[in-house]
Parts: sequence; C-alpha cells; structure tokens
Amino acid sequence: MFNAFFVFLPTIKPPTTFNNELLYGGGITAFIGATIFEIGSILLMIESINEDRSECFGWEVKHIIEHGVEEKEQDIVLKSECRHHHSHRHSFVHRRPNGELSNGSDTKKDEIETERREWKWWPPWTDLKHYYLHQIGFIASGFQMAGATIFWIAGFTALPGIQNKLSQPLLDGIYWTPQVVGGMGFVISGTLFMIETQKRWWKPALHVLGWHIGFWNLIGGLGFTLSPIFGYYPYSWGQYQAGCSTFWGSWAFLIGSVIQLYESLDKYPVTVETLG
Repeated sequence: MFNAFFVFLPTIKPPTTFNNELLYGGGITAFIGATIFEIGSILLMIESINEDRSECFGWEVKHIIEHGVEEKEQDIVLKSECRHHHSHRHSFVHRRPNGELSNGSDTKKDEIETERREWKWWPPWTDLKHYYLHQIGFIASGFQMAGATIFWIAGFTALPGIQNKLSQPLLDGIYWTPQVVGGMGFVISGTLFMIETQKRWWKPALHVLGWHIGFWNLIGGLGFTLSPIFGYYPYSWGQYQAGCSTFWGSWAFLIGSVIQLYESLDKYPVTVETLG
C-alpha cells in the first residue's frame, strides 16, 4: 500500500511530488513489500504441508485429554462447528465416488495418515508424490511461493542504485517481466484457493471465509499483473495505468489479508457441552 501511494500519487497530484520520490520512496518500499511477500509465501507453503494433520475437532479432543474440564463426573459432548476451508478440501480427479483416494495403495494411505501429526518442514518424495501433489491447497501454495520468488527479482531491481542505472531493455527484462510472471503466479494461486473451498469447481462458496481470501488475492494478482504490462509503455498514460493497477491491487491484497487474519483467530470452533 505504501509503495502504491509513492508510485501513483505523483501521477494524479504532481504538486505533491518530492525529490526522488519514485526512486527512493517507490523503490525501497517495493523491495520491502516483495520481501514480505516472499516470507509470507514460504510460511504459507510450510502451513500447507502441516495444516491437514489435525482438524478443529481433533484439537479440542487433545485439549480435553491434556487439561480436562471443570465439570466432573458428567458426560462430555463435543460439537464441531468447523467452517474452515480445510473441511471442504477436494482433490482434482483423485477420488472414487465414495470419497476415497484412488491413487496409491491402501497401505500407503494408512502410512500417510499415521504421520499427519508430525511436524514437517518438507515432506519426503513418496508423500509428495502420493498425497501432497494431489491437494489443491498445496499446489496453490506452490504457485504463490513461485510467483513471490520471481516477483522478488523486481523488488530487488527497484532499489536505488539499480533502478536508475538500467537501460530500457534491462528495465523491461529484469524489472517489468518478473512482475508479469510473478503476478500470474498470484492469479493462479488465488484461483486455486477459491476452487479448494468449492464443492463444485464452478460454484462459488460465498459462505466460506477461505473463498473470499482466494477471491481478493485473485483480484490483487490481476492488479499486480496488469501493472507491469502497462509499465512496458514508458509514456505518461502507461505509467498512470501501472500505478493505478498497483494501487487497487494492493488494496485487494490488504482486504484478503485482513480476512485471513480474522479466520486465523478462530481456528478451533468446537464447543464443549455437558450432560447430566
């Protein structure tokens, strides 16, 4: 958002421009923003590897076993009210009509199930091949991280001392082009995150927070893809549209982030009731 103000405001309010605003204000904030995107994408990838290891109900059962409840000598009833998108997860084509995975052997599936509670930085190749590569959330996280990594190249070349030394061909090749490719990665990722929450690939899941996160990330990705496309045109109209696309794209990412933060604050919506 800060970067968007630095690059867009001078085009609509020239009197507000200060010396080297675009080079220093725009360049430094672009590098910081791209670095944050990269860190967030790495954490997102790690989360996608470990997220499906115990769902909301399982977390509450674990809590009951470890800490107990205040009411004693009564029957305990746990009601799972989980509405997170992990409960609506579907793979592309690797499910039988009864919902079971159709790839790999049952033995392999059982082995994977027994390992789901173990924290992993990266899964072994067998798990990656038989399980993770068939999960939309994992694939979406992969596109997000790949896009952010490529996009970070543009953040680095935006820094003062680099940006102002580039010829036009180099500017197009190592500044604008990584933004186009990285933005496309964000678009694909946002689309897959939306599909992940949907029971039908064509039917929006408006009641699921995860769907709205993916939707706003998709809009943000479109903005970050259009911005460099306009940026190839070095004249005033192109630069205006490039700054404008960065501006509304940043707002979309901000909205998606706020929704994602809200979702993370209510990870385990399970209520405990007692009978008797």
